[in-house]
Amino acid sequence: MAAPLPLLTLLPELTLVVAGCVVLLLGLADRHEVRRLGPWFTLGGLLVALGISLVDNLLRANATTPPAGNGLFYGPLTVFVRIAALELGALLTLVNWYEARRDERGEFLATLLFALVGLLLVAPADNLFLLFLAIELVSIPSYVLIVLGRCGLPGLEAGTKYFYLGAVSTAVTGYGLSFLYGVSGTPALAATAEAVTHALREPASLAGGAAALGVVLTLGGLLFKIAAVPMHFYIADVYQGASSPVAGFLGFVPKLAGFVAILKIVGLTGLWTSGQSAAYWLVWLVAAASMTVGNVLALRQTNIKRLLAYSGIAHAGYMLVGVLTGPYAGKAISTDGVSVLGDGPAGVLYYTVIYGLANLAAFAVLALLQTSTGPCETLRDVAGLVRRAPIPALVLALAMVSLLGLPPTPGFWGKFALFGSALTASRLTGDTWLIVLVIVALLNSALSAAYYLRVVAAVLVYERDEPACVAAREAQSTGALLCGFLLLILSFYPTGLLRAGQYGARELSTPRFMSETTPSANEVVRAARHFGTVHLPPVRVNEPATPVFEEPNRRE
Repeated sequence: MAAPLPLLTLLPELTLVVAGCVVLLLGLADRHEVRRLGPWFTLGGLLVALGISLVDNLLRANATTPPAGNGLFYGPLTVFVRIAALELGALLTLVNWYEARRDERGEFLATLLFALVGLLLVAPADNLFLLFLAIELVSIPSYVLIVLGRCGLPGLEAGTKYFYLGAVSTAVTGYGLSFLYGVSGTPALAATAEAVTHALREPASLAGGAAALGVVLTLGGLLFKIAAVPMHFYIADVYQGASSPVAGFLGFVPKLAGFVAILKIVGLTGLWTSGQSAAYWLVWLVAAASMTVGNVLALRQTNIKRLLAYSGIAHAGYMLVGVLTGPYAGKAISTDGVSVLGDGPAGVLYYTVIYGLANLAAFAVLALLQTSTGPCETLRDVAGLVRRAPIPALVLALAMVSLLGLPPTPGFWGKFALFGSALTASRLTGDTWLIVLVIVALLNSALSAAYYLRVVAAVLVYERDEPACVAAREAQSTGALLCGFLLLILSFYPTGLLRAGQYGARELSTPRFMSETTPSANEVVRAARHFGTVHLPPVRVNEPATPVFEEPNRRE
């Protein structure tokens, strides 16, 4: 029987749980002086959890076996998600500092912390049941945040739509996972991966049909979390009905949780080593459709929140290109550096964080602006913003340019990693359909310039008789400024986050996901150099990968 997981391993998650309970109690206080401490305790809890995570990572730097047990595995993927979630969680707290009514602010901030706890548990989940529960721990607080974040009918309508459609996606995901459990007979991901991959090789058998149905249903439910076609219909109405800071939350937390879960489920299918299987075509079609539908719908929008919602569909399609590629660079290790090209999941992790940061920066600026008729949402509302508030205007423009992917913004490096990984995989495997998908992605990226640059032009060029005014909110201003500062830093120094994404994706290049048909390290390195490289610190070639999902003490 596997050894239980040490409780100290869960210390960052437990810190957020305790902080959420404290903030919840503070929100029930009668005195306003006590209730106003809630945001400070929220921010403090996140910073303490981040400090614990960094120290724990340093202490375990030379450990040969990551902590595992009780259906959880704290490997490189968990380290990446933890640090990214806690850092952006601090920015989310600043941007949401004044959200909800004063008598509901404690519940709002506590719910935000509980959603982040769910995100922290998605990455280490090594069990189908725990993975499902962790995703729901992200989803259920999201429904509540939408309603609490905005008073009146718009928030209630958005929250109701998101809740009912989310309930359907939860049922679909749970139903799909039940088929995967039926095929494997165990909830452990390691055993499930072996059983599902074997079953999919015999599609005419009962097990093969059940495995295929389980994969389709599970991925279909998870597509709702990332707002990809065909589970995208809710996104524009929800973004418009939610407050701007909560919309920034929806662009990062559920999306990162959804993509981490998708990477785990796709790994069960053997897609990265089995060639053009049914799962391959499913992801291919969803990626192409999401990119095209999202950009076409965004072209006609004058409401910036709806524009960003539809563009989020397109960005989900871009990230699915990396999911389709697989972790080829996980075995491409050379003494003179590692190319980020070829490592699709690493590009996905990097791009999800960059997208969440740029998206949050845009919504933070919108939250700062007020018009005579209400919140700032349309292109007319931000017209001539640079003349009245140059710093928020530049942050909004930088966010749009980064989402567009113009060099040298972080969005460019993310698309370079995603599309480059597909080209590298195509060269190694001879799969021309990956090249077709990259061409579709590039055409859609060019198409997105039509609406992103329209926002930039409204901010920098046009003028309006009744301009929006900037609210005097120090915390939100600080959050928006920090988002812009991080985007600027990552534009010229992307290697750190790229290296972190590749470290996090190392878990997906272990024997559980790879097979003997996977290209060798030297082949991947040669192909990556053919397309260009982004060098990372050297790692030894002959150092064997840690068998993350094959640890002897993890089998019961």
